[in-house]
Amino acid sequence: MRLIFVLLLLVSVHAANGQDFCKLIKKEVSENKVQTDYSSPFKFDEMPAIRVKRSISTDEDYPYDNFIMMFHVTCPLDDIYNKTADGGQDEKKEKSLTIFFDDNSKIVDDTVEISHDFTDDRTEATRYVYYSLTPESVAELSNKKVTKFVIAGQERAFPADSANAVMQYVKCLKAAK
Repeated sequence: MRLIFVLLLLVSVHAANGQDFCKLIKKEVSENKVQTDYSSPFKFDEMPAIRVKRSISTDEDYPYDNFIMMFHVTCPLDDIYNKTADGGQDEKKEKSLTIFFDDNSKIVDDTVEISHDFTDDRTEATRYVYYSLTPESVAELSNKKVTKFVIAGQERAFPADSANAVMQYVKCLKAAK
């Protein structure tokens, strides 16, 4: 009985490690076949969240290759506003994203603009960043696991299983054509 349990455990671990993350990527091709959009799985209700996207156009007049990651966190409503002199409030203009990896290295970008929104029930605010990936950041993100990220001073730990998935999604989209 013990041998059977050990074998089942080994098979389940192997199956989990052998998961094909590329099959989970959503692919959409435009009607004229010149644009292909790829997107990793993403759930807005699971925080913190990271989504990997790539959009490739082979249009001769407007070719592009946009490879981005979206970082998304929730925060209290007041965190996205500054108080004004007349007692009102203005939405903050925020910048800054720092991505920390499992090898203690990091990517810091103080130029990336942070966008704000609200949760569906409007009880919390959201901060999100569309971070454009360079060949250097793609190389880093496809070989290292994100442990946490900071958006405008708001730090969020990132779960190890999700970090592995994100790393695999970057690898998949890196190979996309």
